Amino acid sequence: MAVLALLPTLALAEVSAQLDARGNFKRLYYLTHKRGSVNVVWAQVRPWVPQSVLLNPIGDNLGDLPPVIEISPVTGSPWVVWPKNFGNLKQLVSATWDVKGRKWTDASPITPGTPLVYDDLGPALAFDGAGTPYLVWWRAEQTAKIFFSTLIDGVWTPPLLVSDQAVDSRLPSIALRGTTAVITYLTPTGMASKTFETGLLINSAINSAASLMDNPIPPLNTPPTSPGGGQPGGGDGFLKKR
Repeated sequence: MAVLALLPTLALAEVSAQLDARGNFKRLYYLTHKRGSVNVVWAQVRPWVPQSVLLNPIGDNLGDLPPVIEISPVTGSPWVVWPKNFGNLKQLVSATWDVKGRKWTDASPITPGTPLVYDDLGPALAFDGAGTPYLVWWRAEQTAKIFFSTLIDGVWTPPLLVSDQAVDSRLPSIALRGTTAVITYLTPTGMASKTFETGLLINSAINSAASLMDNPIPPLNTPPTSPGGGQPGGGDGFLKKR
């Protein structure tokens, strides 16, 4: 499956699916246009396209921000995550192509129940070979932070803090390299990068709770510190530097 990005001169904006003669998903159209100082992303520009293949066509009017789009290597369907505007605050939502229903799923919140206090921005998405999504984004707190979530049994895990608590961190990206996940983001002193073992990252996200969200998991090659500041114990599942 392919994501087709057409030049702005050919269309204004649109996020839509193209189907084959049997009604199966064929490719995704992501058409964008810059109108003055405003990036137009969501508005329908091809009047013949059925509403069922359009994703969030009034998103520009609602104040939604541009999406991140990735194709699942298992299903071949597109996954779309974007900051949706709720009362002038942005929360991440996701949608994917429903193969059976032959339409987009409803936008579902990544962090349902999260108080609308800070914007969730800049999502980045990657899939492993099994089709597991790895999602990172930054939250515009007084000291911005990077969070991670994955999908387990159709439910996104609670946000897991992966950046340093006291360091302003923004604009993350994520790359999967075998059994490691590399998360890179911007700090006041430049780009920072942390590497995590994917199994540990997924398990930490599944078991995350409020206390864990305030204590980011250590990256690879960084031995964990005991609460009392003593030496780390063995058998913790972290890879060690050789």
